[in-house]
Amino acid sequence: MIAFLMENERFITLRRPPVVHVESQPWVPDRIDSDQVDSCWARIAERNPNAFDGRVLHVIGVHRNGAGGVSIHVAECAYRYYAVQTEGLDCGVRTLGAKAITRAGDRILMGLRSDWVMYYPNLWEFVPGGSVIPGQSPTETIIEEMHEETGLKVSRPPVPVAVAYDSEAYSWEVIHLIELDEKATPIGSREYGELKWSTRTSLPDQLTPIARRMTSLI
Repeated sequence: MIAFLMENERFITLRRPPVVHVESQPWVPDRIDSDQVDSCWARIAERNPNAFDGRVLHVIGVHRNGAGGVSIHVAECAYRYYAVQTEGLDCGVRTLGAKAITRAGDRILMGLRSDWVMYYPNLWEFVPGGSVIPGQSPTETIIEEMHEETGLKVSRPPVPVAVAYDSEAYSWEVIHLIELDEKATPIGSREYGELKWSTRTSLPDQLTPIARRMTSLI
């Protein structure tokens, strides 16, 4: 019998990459009225024309699999079930995401989240980060997000170092370390109002909760 980790077991350091198991059937919440979801999603889409009801990965459970690793069990899920949770309609969706601490020598890349983003507007976080979509691994996602959010390409494979649960964003995050050339220069994206290099001793004060916990990995 698999013993899944509870959400309060929220920070797991890794000695080897996590293993992601994808269920064959999509996941649909059974404790929420679908009409409520549709109505709430319509309001979100009206406020944000860029909102798109694509597919995300819902984390069914996480468990340690020995030798410093974890197995993550996921199923495809419609994005709307995740999005409506910002309106107080908790469908039980816990998405799979990927984050990274990006270093270039002794510099660490930080981003100030734009004021329109769903979670943590106007707070600083480590860059890059994003939701894992079906068909991608967390590491593939973080490589893609690096290019989309900074214009930079990863020359050395990102290293998964931890899995953490973000209770405010309803997500399990696979955290990586990325090493860039010391001369790397990011160009930014619309998701961030500002990108800047910091050091371990000069990180911004206004960090997202998950970024604050990630500082233990620096």
